[in-house]
Amino acid sequence: MNNQNEDTMTPELIATCWVSAGNTAPGLPDETSPVPIEERIALVAKTGWAGIGLVHTDLINARDTIGYDRLAQLIRDAGIGTVEVEFLDNWWTTGSERAAADRVRADLFEAATALGACHIKAGAGMTDDPLPLATLVSAFSDLADEAEEAGVRLALEATPFSHLRTTHEAVDVVTGSDSPSAGLLVDIWHTYKAGLSHDELYKVVPIDRVVHVEIDDGTDERRTGLAAVFDDSTNYRKYCGEGAFDTATFIRRTLDAGYTGMWGVEIISEEHRRTPVEEGLIKARATALASFEAAARLS
Repeated sequence: MNNQNEDTMTPELIATCWVSAGNTAPGLPDETSPVPIEERIALVAKTGWAGIGLVHTDLINARDTIGYDRLAQLIRDAGIGTVEVEFLDNWWTTGSERAAADRVRADLFEAATALGACHIKAGAGMTDDPLPLATLVSAFSDLADEAEEAGVRLALEATPFSHLRTTHEAVDVVTGSDSPSAGLLVDIWHTYKAGLSHDELYKVVPIDRVVHVEIDDGTDERRTGLAAVFDDSTNYRKYCGEGAFDTATFIRRTLDAGYTGMWGVEIISEEHRRTPVEEGLIKARATALASFEAAARLS
């Protein structure tokens, strides 16, 4: 299904989990949103989003309080048609670390199935010492087979502070699996910061393996060091069109490559967390739509 009108380029947008979560962020000891889940769903619907993202801790809280059946009903009744869940990590590990990762994986598979999620977002950790690519290819292939058995799809993203620092590497890992559950997530923040231009992006990325695309904006600063890059990603992203990324051209190139799926808007920043949730949702959506309007004027 094509999720944007070819003439108006009006997209269907997912409010990724951090856009509606309020004052919380990736990597905190407790990533749980302080915003009650009923209120979040209502605000996402009120501000015009087509989808909602939820992170593991919020999913478990909902499961253990209102239950997934009630959560799914709240989302449906609000008119939100799409759910994404996150974040699947440490799938390459062993021993006690792997046991903990497997518990999260089971939780996310359960949530994705119960909520009819479009995909589970997956990453490759944080490290100064990336593993050999062959190790990751093998581990992700096994993970994709398990996801296929569970009836869920994976959306794997490269991040410049992880075992998969570049989009090239993420492509190799995803294409190393024959499973239809093995998909790629392309996020403008990570492609731009890794130095992959919008014009070169789809010479690297096979569009048929892309299951999700995320947009945002940021500075043209290229930080070095694990902590500095993660800090940039978590605290200094900007709303679409308000930074150096040229989000409109990224959108144009993605559409020209043949992408027809939904678009996640992922604003993770101190500024956004300080903004009242409803106001932040309105601004995140409005600036994303403005970038689509700008993209429509490009060739």
